[in-house]
Amino acid sequence: MAPNGETNHKILTTTYHTDPSSSLINDNRLCLFINEKWYDLTQWQNIHPGGREILQHLNGKDATDAFYALHSEDAFKRLSNLKPCSPLQTQYTLPYIETTNLTFSFRQLREKLIKEGHFNRSLFWESFYQISVYVMCLFGTFCHFYWGYNLLAMIIIGFGMQQSGWIGHDYAHGRGTWMRWLCRTLSGFINAFSPTWWSRKHNTHHIYTNNLGIDTDVANDPVFHLFFPPKEKDFWFRAYQHYYFMPVYSLLYLSWRWQSIQYSYYSSLYYELAFMLPSYIWLCMLGWQVAMGSVLFGGFLVAIIVTATHQSEEMLNDSSRSFVETQFLTTCDARCDNFFMEWLWGGMQYQLEHHLFPTMPKYNYARVRPIVQQWAKDNGIKYKIESVWSIWQRNFQTLKHFSS
Repeated sequence: MAPNGETNHKILTTTYHTDPSSSLINDNRLCLFINEKWYDLTQWQNIHPGGREILQHLNGKDATDAFYALHSEDAFKRLSNLKPCSPLQTQYTLPYIETTNLTFSFRQLREKLIKEGHFNRSLFWESFYQISVYVMCLFGTFCHFYWGYNLLAMIIIGFGMQQSGWIGHDYAHGRGTWMRWLCRTLSGFINAFSPTWWSRKHNTHHIYTNNLGIDTDVANDPVFHLFFPPKEKDFWFRAYQHYYFMPVYSLLYLSWRWQSIQYSYYSSLYYELAFMLPSYIWLCMLGWQVAMGSVLFGGFLVAIIVTATHQSEEMLNDSSRSFVETQFLTTCDARCDNFFMEWLWGGMQYQLEHHLFPTMPKYNYARVRPIVQQWAKDNGIKYKIESVWSIWQRNFQTLKHFSS
């Protein structure tokens, strides 16, 4: 936050430096620049597991870091089997994109972290997180049925649902068959979320963080405005958004549950609906008061954190900056000063590390943070980190600023 108390939230426009003679879009081709080679993915986009949209926004651009951030070793091998575009075989211009020193240094950092084992998963921590969520949910259920402590049950189950969200988020980014199944079971049984819907939405957020018109995580208008809307798209209640944001935040899990059902049904992902069924049976057994209270409380605990580390940072009007620049510009880490806050934030306090290395397990980010901080210092790029309360205050100021 600026010294005068105003938000430092800005909307930035940048220019992408490529050959203006490129005619990729005019020729209806989808070509991505990966590892200093062009690949024609026009046909592949139709069967891309992450959907077409995320690829289309990268058309004609260097997608190397986006590719390595979100894909598995199997995807790396499949890419190596694809034939790069040859100028003799194409009728369109394929410019050479020169890698900047910053991007090259970042790729070296990533390779270093891989070799040091920071991307490896621990059976102990995976088991601990799974068991802790189920224990909280079972204990909350016990409080309701055997002691009749409904308020306590709502709080404990709400915490369990929130922590399940963080772990499911980690699994959704993880790669491999067992990660997918752990995500489907935990996210389905506890929160009734569709991992497929969430991944497509969330991966776009990772590559185009705070890009207006692309990143749906910051497209919350008309409920919340993070910019001043044109008069014809304005609403009277914008003036009160900094007052009503807390009760609206509690609706997050209800919204995600409904969107998950819609997406799975209309996409014919009936197996995902089957994984959601135990959650609704459990909620029915709890009764509507405990069920609704738990979902609202869990959603609120997630919302106050997932909105905090991005929405008061710079907003971008285009997707032209490099992957690493975008993440440092639009993301702020949170400094948790006690064990409870460290646990409550569930790894999201290491938001920058997560955005740079989304497939890395969340329990490794604490060790990686000082490495990234030193790398940022060595490369002359600003590493943003604030206390939890400072970030929450700045988010309130952002909503207040855009309410006037």
